[in-house]
Amino acid sequence: MPTRDSPIVEARSVSRTYRLGRVNVPVLRDLTLSVQAGEWLAILGASGSGKSTLLHLLGGLDRPDRDKANRDAGVYFHGKPLAKKSRRELDRHRARDFGFVFQFYHLLPELTALQNVTVAAMVRYGIGYPGKSRQVREQAVDLLECFGLASRMGHRPAELSGGERQRVAIARALVNNPKVLLADEPTGNLDRATGQGILDTISDLHRDRKQTIVMVTHDPHVAERADRALRLVDGVLGQDPEESVPMRPVLQG
Repeated sequence: MPTRDSPIVEARSVSRTYRLGRVNVPVLRDLTLSVQAGEWLAILGASGSGKSTLLHLLGGLDRPDRDKANRDAGVYFHGKPLAKKSRRELDRHRARDFGFVFQFYHLLPELTALQNVTVAAMVRYGIGYPGKSRQVREQAVDLLECFGLASRMGHRPAELSGGERQRVAIARALVNNPKVLLADEPTGNLDRATGQGILDTISDLHRDRKQTIVMVTHDPHVAERADRALRLVDGVLGQDPEESVPMRPVLQG
């Protein structure tokens, strides 16, 4: 039974290796971190450092290497190992407990902004539940209005700016009221001014909804908005002496 102070999500001695031809390429190496409910954690690292892989493992999009010597190694949610979940259980877990925001918006081009938000909830609940459909639509409308998109709900992605598309993507990630928002370079495809607007939106979510957020980024100016920042270098958490984080010490997870 998780306690009030227990982590909502954690990685325990997690490693991830990919096979490229005949070569094993280690991406994450014996990595441990924990995230408390209501915390905004930033993972700072250069391209290829393993930060996206880490985010995918935390959200159940990928599985870590099996560690036969350490049976406790793995990813845990509220103290329960994801490794024990079946594929179907893992699908339900992702849809119920996590919201995902990526650098590239992955909006469906033929759908309107409102439809792009509601479709995520339909994946969770299924089609054919009129009461739930109305509830989902109301939730989607509320989110888009909150993000300043009241007049843009009927527009398709090609008719929206980059910042508007990303706000639609954030609304889509939040429509199921996830316990954890996972954001992978959410401002990486935007100019600095637009990116600051997206960070303001995320900051408001964190402040007003106590939303738990794990964000990965290569930009120290983005990471400094978080409660806590960790640096990931070549698959290992710790401080890179040549690229120190200016705003605070990097803490081992």
